[in-house]
Amino acid sequence: MADGQGGPLPDAQQRERLQPLLHDLQQRVEGVRTVVLASVDGFALVSAGAEGRGERLAAMTSAMLALAAAVGRELALGDLQTLMLEAAGGKVLMLAIQAEGRAPLLLMAACDQRSVIGQVLWQSRECGQAILAELSGS
Repeated sequence: MADGQGGPLPDAQQRERLQPLLHDLQQRVEGVRTVVLASVDGFALVSAGAEGRGERLAAMTSAMLALAAAVGRELALGDLQTLMLEAAGGKVLMLAIQAEGRAPLLLMAACDQRSVIGQVLWQSRECGQAILAELSGS
């Protein structure tokens, strides 16, 4: 995962345009309850279904991905791509979104047991690409 250096974070207008992308991910995949887009330093940029927990979830996502990246570096596994947590009540998928010249972003999707994790991963990556396309003006 990148170290937080890069271009500017999305401004208020860009965040407003990103909101439907997160909502679409939440609606498209059965069981996805919460989606948060965060800065690498742990600030919530946009969320869907977070019900006032967006800032806390963003901070936890940042911390978890930083820890996972450190483990990856220690084991010489290369750049972090995805982190998945599984519990009795559901799963959480976290991934880093990076584009040349942009500050890295983090995407977290929390889902219940109905979700097929492969579909959550695929759709989250697609959402990440749509986020990058929106931010680049494509």
